[in-house]
Amino acid sequence: MSSANGRELPALFYVTDPKRTPHPEEIVAHLPAGAGVIYRHFGDPHATAHARVLRTLCDDNGLKLLIGQDVALAEDVAADGVHLPERALSNAPDVRERHREWLITGACHGCETLDLAEVTALDGLFISPVFASHSPSAKGVAPLGLKGIQMFCDLSPVPVLGLGGIGADNAEQLTHSGLAGFGAVEAFQLN
Repeated sequence: MSSANGRELPALFYVTDPKRTPHPEEIVAHLPAGAGVIYRHFGDPHATAHARVLRTLCDDNGLKLLIGQDVALAEDVAADGVHLPERALSNAPDVRERHREWLITGACHGCETLDLAEVTALDGLFISPVFASHSPSAKGVAPLGLKGIQMFCDLSPVPVLGLGGIGADNAEQLTHSGLAGFGAVEAFQLN
């Protein structure tokens, strides 16, 4: 799908988490062409080396690599863009100005985020949690459900992607929700 800014936005994203998915390269090697990877390193001292491995795997498999919040690391490994947490969305216009070709996504946890002018600099916005989730950020947060998703999609100036509790058992429920796609962490676990 094309974003409002004209860049190709994957409909499927694998979102890494060092604790829940400690070996993202194993999962990235099995993703379908055209998918996206959001590498969130959370201060890993080996982040550059891991990002370079992921860059190579993404290149080899036709995937888009976004780096979570770390613009310098994204530049260093020639990533396809960045994913900004909600608290850093104010940086989106500056990142867009410096990297017009990048995919830039952001996180959104409340409707008030949609009122921020910075949202229009994004190619896509992840809302969460869509379903009950094991994510630490979703602890104690009620899932959005289909009505909540549709409300976000109707109000958002950019394509909306879902995140949180999405897996093979419930992804089909999102078919007519208005979402442009979704991301997942644990749904990609290899057996």
